[in-house]
Amino acid sequence: MGLFSFPIYERIKKREDFKRVIREGRVYTLSHLLVYIRKGSNIRKIGIIVNKKVGPAVVRNRLKRLVREVYRLNRPYLLNDFEMVVVIKPSDKVIKNFWEMEKILKKIWQDAKILKDVKENSNSSNKIL
Repeated sequence: MGLFSFPIYERIKKREDFKRVIREGRVYTLSHLLVYIRKGSNIRKIGIIVNKKVGPAVVRNRLKRLVREVYRLNRPYLLNDFEMVVVIKPSDKVIKNFWEMEKILKKIWQDAKILKDVKENSNSSNKIL
């Protein structure tokens, strides 16, 4: 399976799994996103909930696709021992593109300390003065 894939076993689908993460996890809020993160899981999983008041099905499905895509592209940089439920609440300001969603989720992931430390190679011999 590829580095940037999104395997089926990383998705939260059952109602009791959603409830467990919401009950036992810690909540992080930014904009109109609530992210419940439960650490200590043996495998990384994500579930997405979009309130019906956010808009019609087209809008709700687009927001879910944006969250999945941000997660999929950032999987290699996330730790492996947590479960996460992303809840999108209604708001006046709708997230319209990938970059806004990525900025919000990365900020939450940094606050939750679930991003891996990515050290850049800083050789002084490669720098141009």
